[in-house]
Amino acid sequence: MTEAYLSLGTNIGNKKQNLLEAFAQISKLGNAAGSHIYRTEPWGKEDVPEFLNACVSVKTELDIKKLFDSLCSIEEKMGRKRKEKWGNRIIDIDFLLTGQTIFKSPSLTIPHPYLRERNFYLRPLSEIASNERDPITGERIETLLKICEDKRKVWKTGNILQLKV
Repeated sequence: MTEAYLSLGTNIGNKKQNLLEAFAQISKLGNAAGSHIYRTEPWGKEDVPEFLNACVSVKTELDIKKLFDSLCSIEEKMGRKRKEKWGNRIIDIDFLLTGQTIFKSPSLTIPHPYLRERNFYLRPLSEIASNERDPITGERIETLLKICEDKRKVWKTGNILQLKV
């Protein structure tokens, strides 16, 4: 059983619907739970619209490679186009963390290389995984959030990412 923590982000189209659709697709891969949805300032490229972001935990029978391939497939089916780094995107699913696993391949690094540097990862992740530890530093997610130097604004929208009943 793999428990993975993911970040979802979108800044074009119906952003809330994009997050809900990605969450619904991820939920088909295993038992998923989501954080609140956050409005966030762009990171890396600032002349793009603000984002909606959330984090998701998923417990699945898939191994890391199969889970990553499935996440890439969800992005592709939703219309993700990789035209420019940090550009506009209908959906972005980043694999942040899975326990104390350290994994590196040409297409995937776990934990995510920017995990400790992005408030839009750490704030929602701290809701669903505050006691998880970064396998690189040994610090808890809640501690990483407190010491993160990223000052970009991250606003909670009040909505929790969940399947509609």
